[in-house]
Amino acid sequence: MPYFSALIFLLAQLALALALAAHAQTLETHNHTDLGSLFRPVLSPDAQILYPSWPNWTDRIQQRWSAYQAPSYSGAIRVATVADVQNIIQLANAHDIPYLATGAGHGVSATLATLHAGINIDLSDLRYARLSPAGDSLTVGGGTKFQEMWDVLYAAGKEIQTGAAQCVGALGATLGAGIGPLQGRRGLMIDALTSATLVTATGAVVTASPTENADLFWGLRGAGWNFGVVVEATYTVYEATNAGQVLEGDMLFAASANASVWETLRAFDGEGEGLSEGLALTVVLGWNARLDMATILVNFIYYGPPEAAEPYIRRFRALGPLRERFTPVLPWNELYTKLFFSEDPSPCEHDLRLIYGGAGLRRTDVPTFVEYTDLFAEFAREYQGRIAASVVFSRFPTQAVKRAAGAEDMAYAGREIETHVLFKATFVDADAAVEAGVNAWVVESREWFARTSGFESPDGRGQLVLYNNYAHGDEGPEVWYGKRNLVRLAALKRKWDPFERFSFYHPVPVNYGVESWRV
Repeated sequence: MPYFSALIFLLAQLALALALAAHAQTLETHNHTDLGSLFRPVLSPDAQILYPSWPNWTDRIQQRWSAYQAPSYSGAIRVATVADVQNIIQLANAHDIPYLATGAGHGVSATLATLHAGINIDLSDLRYARLSPAGDSLTVGGGTKFQEMWDVLYAAGKEIQTGAAQCVGALGATLGAGIGPLQGRRGLMIDALTSATLVTATGAVVTASPTENADLFWGLRGAGWNFGVVVEATYTVYEATNAGQVLEGDMLFAASANASVWETLRAFDGEGEGLSEGLALTVVLGWNARLDMATILVNFIYYGPPEAAEPYIRRFRALGPLRERFTPVLPWNELYTKLFFSEDPSPCEHDLRLIYGGAGLRRTDVPTFVEYTDLFAEFAREYQGRIAASVVFSRFPTQAVKRAAGAEDMAYAGREIETHVLFKATFVDADAAVEAGVNAWVVESREWFARTSGFESPDGRGQLVLYNNYAHGDEGPEVWYGKRNLVRLAALKRKWDPFERFSFYHPVPVNYGVESWRV
């Protein structure tokens, strides 16, 4: 009797599985028909409609850096024209279908997981970088990555501040502010931005600049994903520093030497000598499986003649690195090929199970750093083999960031940050306990550094301030945008996106500062 009961149970389970599979196939076919019949008539001939189940999905659609807490899509439309973006938005609104635009897929925030069964507006074919005839500005498309910008500018003897990973989307980075190693000399990416073209929540194409829709231009520079799909942007560009040649180098230290490393880093704080505007230091606290211990990697980038960087290098060399490698002369558009001993491809990988979060520091509190290093080593040892965790301290110079013309007329709230901290971990495989442990580590780590960051709340306690694109997703809008900006940003949101179509990535609340506004 037990045998027959088990058999009947298994048959019932099999029937249920087959029924669910058939239902899923029906839904998929229905969705395919719906997207095709709904959107194909309004799209240009070169636009493509694709579905996650199709074998060419990974080849034809820009894949995300992280598959963890990711948005889910019923399908994607790879647009060929700006009119395609307009028509998708108008038609999706009419049918209450959510959507999200993808440039290079590097958004990681947990807020993105609130998009379910939406349309991915893939901007990959809007990927171009065009230097003006006068050579003083660069116009890029919505899907452009840093590498396209670099190659055009380097060939012309020009430069612009960007991040250091070639695969990152230019506009996604810009809308958050656009930090990076050249910011001490050239400021943030938003400081170079002169205009942006976007498709709004109504499907209208508008231009934002200092003279056209100036209020929107203010909001774009620090919170731009809240107001539309930016399909094109233009930047001021500059003559290349040191004929476009940079120095790059790396030193690796045992974590047991961390106090000396942090003390050396502290010497560059604002109350000390400060950091040379041509020097960028990135310090990575990680776990070295080969050495079976926590390590500290110090990366040097210097925009100038190699001999001018030598005094800075000697300070760290005196600490006794385990290993070092330097490339004294390197074309700036090839910088990424040498970073971190050429051993970290992760910024350009796809579909990682990645969790991260961040914090911004105004000063280097050495006791905080020293104690945290020990805590990190314990955490990394406990989870070794199951995750790859690291903490990245980006110590970029801030001279041009702080003296940028019109800096107060932008929504970005992090200009006083001296060190950007990124807590990052990738999973080897899915495990609920590991996931919970890593999320707790990110939250606890950012709070640990916030206590002595140098940013204080009105009650005198440490305050969390961060670069928006490094957010975990649970911090809230007052942290993402700064409390002083939110009333103005909320007013812009009500004007340009009152029904919150663009609210899947760090949304500005439309009703902030207003008890009731929508009738």
